[in-house]
This record gives sequence, structure tokens and C-alpha cells, in this order.
Amino acid sequence: MKNFKAGSYDLLIIDIVMPEMDGFELYEEIKKIDNKVKVCFITAFEVNYQALKAVFPSVTTTNDIGCFIRKPVDVDNLIKHIEAELI
Repeated sequence: MKNFKAGSYDLLIIDIVMPEMDGFELYEEIKKIDNKVKVCFITAFEVNYQALKAVFPSVTTTNDIGCFIRKPVDVDNLIKHIEAELI
């Protein structure tokens, strides 16, 4: 978080499970600094639907999130997600 600067990134890939704050909390903090940066969430765990609802109130299923990547990551799938977000 301390190294993030507005306008420096087009896309961030954020792991949901991290030691100091989860990916959704990081997303909220980043959006306060730069609301134009796009985000792909990545995780190996089942998604906590309540956490998704807190960040994305309009979400009804995990499929409603534009860029959500499950581990293990298939490189071709990762590239497709990144291209779709940046186009």
C-alpha cells in the first residue's frame, strides 16, 4: 500500500487472502487513491460471498465480478482475464 501511486498502474492482481489486510480491504484503500485502476482478484480458497457483497453490493454471484481468478492459475486463462480487463 505504501508504494501505490495514482496513475502508476492500469491493472492490479490482488490476492484475497493476505496477512495484514485481505484483498477486499486493499481494494477499498486503493480505490480511495486511484478509482480508475482495474483489479483482478485471485484466490485458492472458496470465495466468501458476504465479503463480496460488502465490496460489490450489486453482486448476486461470483460470476458477476469481471475479473476473478482461481488458483492454480492457468497462464492462458490469466492472459485472457488481463486482456479482457485492459481492452
